[in-house]
Amino acid sequence: MTGQLDPGQISLSRGSGAPLADQLYAAIERFIAAGAVVENSRLPTTRELAAALGIHRGAVQAAYRRLQQEGLVSGKVGSGTVVRGRRPGPANRPSLEDLLSRRAAELTDETPLFPKAPWVADFSRLAPDEGFFPLEEFTRTLAYAWSRRRDLWMYAPPLGLEELRGEISRRLAEHGIARSPEEILVVSGAQQGLDLLFRTFADPEDVVAVESPTYSGALALARLSGVRLLPLPMDAEGPDPGPLLARGAKLVYVMPERQNPTGITASEPRRAALLDAALSSGALLIEDGYEEPDSGRRPLAVRAPERTVWLGTLSKDLVPGFRIGWIAAARPIVDRLARMKKATDFQTPVPLQAAVAAFLRAGSDRKARASRAEEVALRAGAAAAALAESLPEIPFWGGEGSNPLFWLHLPDGLSGRRVAEAAAARGVGVAPGVDFDPRGEDRPNVRLSVSRVPRRDIGNGIALLAEAIHQVQRGSSAALAAPVV
Repeated sequence: MTGQLDPGQISLSRGSGAPLADQLYAAIERFIAAGAVVENSRLPTTRELAAALGIHRGAVQAAYRRLQQEGLVSGKVGSGTVVRGRRPGPANRPSLEDLLSRRAAELTDETPLFPKAPWVADFSRLAPDEGFFPLEEFTRTLAYAWSRRRDLWMYAPPLGLEELRGEISRRLAEHGIARSPEEILVVSGAQQGLDLLFRTFADPEDVVAVESPTYSGALALARLSGVRLLPLPMDAEGPDPGPLLARGAKLVYVMPERQNPTGITASEPRRAALLDAALSSGALLIEDGYEEPDSGRRPLAVRAPERTVWLGTLSKDLVPGFRIGWIAAARPIVDRLARMKKATDFQTPVPLQAAVAAFLRAGSDRKARASRAEEVALRAGAAAAALAESLPEIPFWGGEGSNPLFWLHLPDGLSGRRVAEAAAARGVGVAPGVDFDPRGEDRPNVRLSVSRVPRRDIGNGIALLAEAIHQVQRGSSAALAAPVV
């Protein structure tokens, strides 16, 4: 319709390196300035435009918010986004959306799924099955720490409770990572640890290298901090260090063991190449050890201890609700991070630190991990067999041993987001590739995790996922075959 925004006239360059939100803003601004999109016309909804352009909805939201900040559009609940074509006068009262900082405005949730109730199989979450955790034993430990030790009612040392840092130090030493208790900072989960690292060592517009795809929580923090992301494409060997050689970075964030979302454990040659590239660029390397390493390959923190930060947690390995994590690094790095942590929350709850220390000291976590790993290996085997039966044409990474992650490579051009939505309609949860893409692009991948799915439900869940993939394939083929008029 004349005067309306036509998504077919918008051209975005995915290989230029410019954020898609900025490109979309500039395109719509040009149409408004040229009169191609007239005043009082309505723009498509963010969901509609994202689907039409094949990009993440968050990029459209960010572009619309910037248009609103510039006074070119207005947004009201129930009436959509309306073109103003001029800047608002001083009497116009800004909405809450207008008051948001750019960093807050660009924060988006992961792709929402709308399942029928109940789930048939929820492969979307990488979280441990709490059924393997000795809850009663830990509750007794926590009750003792809370009721009998009044020293835990006060503030802990700046780095965290010394007895917990001692246990963490001993555990790290088992993997060749030599860190004293004074080189360990206890944090409220690895997410807070990563937030502290971004706040302490990166300014807006600094370059941070990340694997592509990578952990969605890291992407959210990177966008909040305003840094520029440098993607390191993943292959079956691990992240490609090539982009680091062409362009330096201030921080490099990687997961060499069971990388989330791909499940890949980086090979020895790839670890060496990545380390060389990071050190050559002068970057600080962040090694996310969200699970204890069990591949037998040396962590990066062993190879370059002065330039590598180890990020550990109990959340993915045992219980997400504990929110206990740690940063292990050279003392000057830890001291700076502790100063930043004190400015935000003082400390992680002390009784919980004491209970976790006793739990680790007794080896109770090892027993829970061993029983969980045995069951996850059986679940992974069941998933691999089901994928071979129901989706023999779909290759994947991960799923070996007790690795719960499967990264499915859908046919080129197929929308991972639409597959996730079609699967959710059948009661099957999977995580779409767009949630893990540094540029927020809808890639032809989905992630499956069997960490919480009972074996009896895996085959049926993957059979329903196959139906969802074939449905989206038929829809894509029909769209391509439709005549252009």
